[in-house]
Amino acid sequence: MAAKTNLELLRAHEPVLMCTKGELFFPTDVDAYVRNCSLWIEEPGGGESVIVPAGELTLDRLARAEEEWPHRHKHLRFVQEETLREEARRFKGMARSVIPKSGRLAAVGVLGRVLDILMKISLLVRGAVPGGVTFAAVTRYRERVDNGGATYYGRVTREGGYIVLQYWFFYAMNDWRTIYGGVNDHEADWERVTVYVVENPDGTTRPVWVGASSHEYHGDDLRRSWEDPDLHRDGEHPMIYVGAGSHSHQMLPGDYLIQVDPSFLRGLVSAWRNLGRRLFRADSAMHGIGVPFVDYARGDGERLGPGGDREWNAVLIDDDTPWVHGFRGLWGRDTRDFFDGERAPSGPRYERDGTIRRSWADPLAWVGLQKVAPTEAAARAELRSHVGALDERIGEYESEIVERRDRIRRLESARLVLAREASSRPRAREYSEEIENLEGELAEIYERRALTADERDAHLRALASDVPLVPSPTGHLKAPHMPYASGEQRSTRFLHLWVALSTPLLLLSLALTLFLLSGQMTLWAMLGVVLLFAAIDSVARRRFLQYLTGLAIAAVAIGLIVGVVVAFIADWRIAVTVPIVLIVVVLLVVNIRDLMRR
Repeated sequence: MAAKTNLELLRAHEPVLMCTKGELFFPTDVDAYVRNCSLWIEEPGGGESVIVPAGELTLDRLARAEEEWPHRHKHLRFVQEETLREEARRFKGMARSVIPKSGRLAAVGVLGRVLDILMKISLLVRGAVPGGVTFAAVTRYRERVDNGGATYYGRVTREGGYIVLQYWFFYAMNDWRTIYGGVNDHEADWERVTVYVVENPDGTTRPVWVGASSHEYHGDDLRRSWEDPDLHRDGEHPMIYVGAGSHSHQMLPGDYLIQVDPSFLRGLVSAWRNLGRRLFRADSAMHGIGVPFVDYARGDGERLGPGGDREWNAVLIDDDTPWVHGFRGLWGRDTRDFFDGERAPSGPRYERDGTIRRSWADPLAWVGLQKVAPTEAAARAELRSHVGALDERIGEYESEIVERRDRIRRLESARLVLAREASSRPRAREYSEEIENLEGELAEIYERRALTADERDAHLRALASDVPLVPSPTGHLKAPHMPYASGEQRSTRFLHLWVALSTPLLLLSLALTLFLLSGQMTLWAMLGVVLLFAAIDSVARRRFLQYLTGLAIAAVAIGLIVGVVVAFIADWRIAVTVPIVLIVVVLLVVNIRDLMRR
């Protein structure tokens, strides 16, 4: 069978993107976008100036930007200042679907809502996309760029036994914050889906893994096996659900809560969630602290790709494509946001700082595939090679054993002779110490040889069996991003009202407590306010039992700590005796239980 061309491979497995109803931007042709952009350059003093006005820029000119203006930071600007107001005004008159948002604030607790306020305040000091730009971008995109179709930029590489099919999608605007209440806005947006294909012995190909960009996630949890039941497919085409505005990718339809996972709280959060699951038989897709920003990836809008509302226009790119290789600047407005969230991205090949993007340079490591053999045959070949290395290591251990054993025996013979004479006994004692050390080393070598032999035998049994050596479809997943809601459920009106008012009321109550009270009463009053608000919040969420349980556990823990401290202050012997008595009681209970079981 004749080998497929790169374009044929891309076409065979091009993804189906399922958008959310109300989406305003779709993957578009970069040529049309660039023609409507101006090119800006950073001046030495910190300012910026336009070097190519909108309407005069082309992809060819963009590809030569590094040659014309070397060592200067450059960025495109899609929305032009002179047309911003008029284009923003026309947006307000457009007919459009409004996404029925689930209550994002209702999805998280008080801490998440406080973080929401801090994020909004941070926009005042960070570089943010100016007001009206997002609205103007919608008008400009619809009138000047959108042709009713959809474009992807396909790249094919071969690495580590895989054929890597990268599908790059370019959006004129990320409007997540302004339109959908998300984290950020920024001009231009590059997203990607990667299908990992292997070649069969007969020359045909088959897909085995799919990876899809989702914010800053990377590693094992970013990929899904082709056999994973949670990977929806239409024939040979994976179906990916696109977040409204953010254009991030999800494997299942639904509403996704953005989570943060600070390392210093990771153990505490994990322990609390495990306790909650044990006490209340509840499972949760949450793995961190929920922040009230939701990705609406419902898949109820336009379908892009085979059999969809917009068919794909495929464009091949590689490292030698001039505009891919030649332009290291940003593909949209540079707001100089020090968090980067509101800055435009660079192109598919580069990061914002001009370095090579990891998913471009090493698409296997991006989804944790460097360690995974592409096929069962390859996995068995790798394991046989490992068994051969173990055999060599066992041979080395046996040589070391013979060498050290002979040396020990020589030294022991010499020690026996030296121990007979008083004048040579100090030397005999030195030999004894050396023999003891060598015996310890010999014992370690014997142990390593035994462990290595056990490992080799286990691998040989695996090679002789029919049990697959490739990972199971879901065995690599540790904390996959899962939807917290389907988008169809509705919360109570009281909950929506409470989450809208609770955080401002809490901050106001704490401030009044500080101003109106003094002394120790202030601290106790503030604690009471926090507990009261937490209680009302738990009632609104129908989690009052969990709240009481957590409160009881905290009270017991604090009581024990205070009791030990007070006892130590009163008499240190009491503080030492009580824990000893508790340990003795526990040991007695355990021993008696074991005795009764005999």
